[in-house]
Formats: sequence, structure tokens, C-alpha cells
Amino acid sequence: MALLAMFTAIILHLLLLTPFPPVLKADDKLIQIECHNAEVPSTCIQCLQSDQRSQKADRVGIATIIVSCLKNHAQSLAANMSHLASGAKDKEMKNRFEECSQGFSSAMKELSSATIRLKKAKYDGAERSVNKALNCYNLNCQSIIQSYKHTPKHVVYSMRIYEELSEAANRVIERL
Repeated sequence: MALLAMFTAIILHLLLLTPFPPVLKADDKLIQIECHNAEVPSTCIQCLQSDQRSQKADRVGIATIIVSCLKNHAQSLAANMSHLASGAKDKEMKNRFEECSQGFSSAMKELSSATIRLKKAKYDGAERSVNKALNCYNLNCQSIIQSYKHTPKHVVYSMRIYEELSEAANRVIERL
């Protein structure tokens, strides 16, 4: 507990020393600061470090890159769900996987809207779009995957990363 309090004090100190809005570019220090509030900072950091744009990004750029990672996961998951639907022998599971694929396709549209809103400095709207994208997944997919015992592990993993990136995007956007 004392370690958490000390870590929080250090981050607060760093935030107070950082001009607002920060003039720093998204070097490793800024990435650490922005990802600190995510439930799983390592997922946020990995997303940002995997994109070359992050080294020249400001705080809005960081949020945009996380949304881009999220959109890539939604696209991959839509394809995975479509593939699972095509291989499902049970008609009910086939329909459920197709619904899940459509949910991720809808999520991609919301994430495109989030990116546009970030570029227009409409941060509340961007956050709403990210939440809607997560709801597309939650409403159509979560129970399907939990009930289907043969879901490939990489799909389950990718879905977990999707949730973590959604949460990270929201934490970064709400601080803009």
C-alpha cells in the first residue's frame, strides 16, 4: 500500500511539473504517464510502442494511436468470428458468431468516429464512441465466447486485449 502511495505521489509530481498541455512529444516518459491510469498499463504501452507515430505524438496523438490499435483488434476479431461462424456445425452457434462478427464491424465504425472526433478536439464524443464500440462487443459477444468451449485461445486473448485497450483509450481520452 505504501508503495502505491509513493508511486502515485511520483506520478502526481511528474504531472505537476509537466506544462499543460504538455509540450513534450510521446517519448517513453510521456507514454508511461499517459498509460499509467489504464487498468493494464503494459497493454497500453505495448500498443503505443508498436506504432512509429508514437515518438512524435502529443497526448491527442497517443489517444488516436490507442484507438487505432483498438480498431485493428476489432477488425481482426470480426474476421475471426466470421471464420468461426463458417466452421460452426451448430446453426445456433453459427448465428451467434455471425452476430458477434457484426458487433465488431459496428465497433469499427464507432472507432472511426472516435478518431475523427479526436482530430476535431471533440473529446467527449470520442469517449462516447469508444464506449459504444465496447458495448457492441459486450452485447453481442461476451456470452457467446464464454458459452463456446472450442473458441481458439488466440481469439480469447485478442478479446481480452480489446477490452484492455478500450479501457486504456477511455482513460487517456478523459484526461484530454
